[in-house]
Amino acid sequence: MNKPFIAIEGPIGVGKSSLAHKLSQSLDFYEEKEIVDENPFLSDFYDDISKWSFQTEMFFLCNRYKQFKDIESLHKGIVSDYHIYKNKIFAKNTLDRHEFNKFSRIYDILTEDLTMPNTIIFLDAELDVLKHRIAKRNRSFEHQIEDDYLLALKRDYHTFYSSLKDSDVQVLHINTSNMDFVNNDKDYQEILTQVKSMIGDK
Repeated sequence: MNKPFIAIEGPIGVGKSSLAHKLSQSLDFYEEKEIVDENPFLSDFYDDISKWSFQTEMFFLCNRYKQFKDIESLHKGIVSDYHIYKNKIFAKNTLDRHEFNKFSRIYDILTEDLTMPNTIIFLDAELDVLKHRIAKRNRSFEHQIEDDYLLALKRDYHTFYSSLKDSDVQVLHINTSNMDFVNNDKDYQEILTQVKSMIGDK
C-alpha cells in the first residue's frame, strides 16, 4: 500500500483524537476513530483491573483488527487516532505474565498480514498535563486512573517509539506539554508542516 497511513499514538489524554480529526480535515484523509466508549468492560476494568483486563484487552484487539482490515481497501490517505500495537502496550501493563503471553500469541496471529501505518506521530506530555486533560474531558470511567499507570504507559510508549527509529516507518515525536494545537492555530500549523514534509506535500 503506497497511500499515506498515519497513526497518532501516545498516552491517555495526550490529544490523539483531536489531532487526528484536524489532520484528516486539512489533508482530506479518511479519519479512523478508535472505539472506546463502546467497550462494555471498560467501567468494570477501571474498578478492578486485574479481574477485567483480559476481557477488556481482547475486546479492543478484535475491534481494532476489524477496523484496520476494513480500511485496507480505501484508496485515499488515512489518519488514525491509534496504532493497533497499542494493544500490546496496554496489555503489558494490565495482564499477568500468563495472560499476556496468551494475548501476545493472539495478537501476532491477527496482525501477521495486516497493513500497518507507514507514518507514526507520537504525542507526549508531562504527567500533570495529561491529568488535567483527562479531567477536562470528564469520562466517568477514567476518574480512577492512577499516576503510576499513566507513567508506565508513557515509559512503554517511549520504548515503542525508540524501537521504530531504525525501521522503515516514518516517526515524529512531539511534546505537547506547552502546545495547544486544538485552539492555537500556530501550534497546529507547526505540526501540519512537519506532517506534510513527511508524507510528501503535493
